[in-house]
Amino acid sequence: MASNIDRYANAMWLKSSKFDQTIRFNQQHQGLRFGAFVFGPVVMRMYYYLNQPDAALAALQAKEMEGFFDQMASYQIAMSLLYKNEKYQEVLDVFELLQEKRIGGIRYPKNCFTIAVATLYKLNTQESLTKVLKLFEHAEEYGMFINRRLIIFAAALALKQNHPHIALELLSKSTVTHISVCSIKVMALCEQDQVEVALPLLRSLIQIDLPNTSKPEKSFRILSEAVLAAETALEKTGKKDLIAEFERIKKSLQENNNISDKKLDMIVLEPIEVFKKQEFRKQDKATLAASFYGKHQRRESASYHSHRRQGLADLE
Repeated sequence: MASNIDRYANAMWLKSSKFDQTIRFNQQHQGLRFGAFVFGPVVMRMYYYLNQPDAALAALQAKEMEGFFDQMASYQIAMSLLYKNEKYQEVLDVFELLQEKRIGGIRYPKNCFTIAVATLYKLNTQESLTKVLKLFEHAEEYGMFINRRLIIFAAALALKQNHPHIALELLSKSTVTHISVCSIKVMALCEQDQVEVALPLLRSLIQIDLPNTSKPEKSFRILSEAVLAAETALEKTGKKDLIAEFERIKKSLQENNNISDKKLDMIVLEPIEVFKKQEFRKQDKATLAASFYGKHQRRESASYHSHRRQGLADLE
C-alpha cells in the first residue's frame, strides 16, 4: 500500500515542472504567519523522500524562493540528497551558496562542512585536495575546530593523491588511536620509506587495553592493508631483526582479532552511529535517576530517624 502511495505521489509531483508547486505554495502563503514554524526543511524532506535532487536544487536556487530555505537544516538536507545521488559538484555549489548567506552568522556550519569535505574526498583529485586544505586554513582562521572526522577525510585524500607528507602533517593534529588514523599513519610512513618509524606505532597497538565488548569490530585497531604495507616495506629493507619484531607484533594483533579486512575507503566513509550515543545518554539518565532516587530515599530515611520521637524500645 505504501509503495503505491509513493508511486502516486511521485507521479503527481512530476506532472508539473520541477519546482512550480513549491513556488506557488510560497507565493500563496507569503502573507500568512505560522508563529516560529518554517516550511523550508519540511519541503526539503519531501524532496529527499521522493529522491528528487534536481528539483531540490532548482527550488533552492530559484529567485522566487528567496528566503524560504534560509535555515541550516534545509541546506543540510539538500546537500545530503545531492551527495546520495553522487551530484558532487552540485553539493559544493550549495555549500558555497550557504557560505555566502552566512545563516545565523555561521560561515562553516559543522554538518554541512563535513558533507562538503566528504564530497571533495569522493572527487579524489589534486584540485579537490587543494580545496580541502584551503577550506581548513580559512576555517581555522575563522576559529573553527577541525574535528577528527574532517582530518581523516583530508588525510586519506592526501594519501590517495600520493602526498603522504601532507597526510602525516594533518594527522599530527589528532592524538586519538582510531583505526583509520593509525592505518593512514602507517601507510604514509611506509610510502616515505620510514617503516622503522611505523614499527613503534604498531607496537603501541598491542599495548592498548580496550574494554571487553561483544562486538568483534570494536576490537579492530588497524587495517590489513596497512599491515601489508608495513610488511612489504620491511622486506625491502632486508633487516632481519626488524622483520622478526614485526612478525611478533603481527602475530599478537592477529591472535587478539585486532586486524580488520575492511578497506580504508569503507572505514573513512562509515556513517556515524548516532543512535548509540542516544542509547548511551538514556543509560546515563537512568543511572542518574537511580542515583538521585537512592539519595532521595536516604535523605528521607535520615530525616525520619532524626525527627522520630523516642519510644520505649529506644530507652532500653
